Amino acid sequence: MFKSLIYVVLMIFLIVILGSVLLEQFPQLVPLWNEFKAIIVELYESSKVKYGTIATIAIIVAVAMMIGTSRIG
Repeated sequence: MFKSLIYVVLMIFLIVILGSVLLEQFPQLVPLWNEFKAIIVELYESSKVKYGTIATIAIIVAVAMMIGTSRIG
């Protein structure tokens, strides 16, 4: 369990670093990134209204766990 948690944290860190490098190298992607963030925030807010705060956080955690533990191949 602890190993999985460390793995998830490290993968998030890797994604953040890669995203930062990509946005520095390709500045034309910044408007696309901002639009993506706006869509995610809108989705979060609508989910919070429909299901409540606790259920929304549980959904986010469940999706993150599914992505983090999926095995391709």
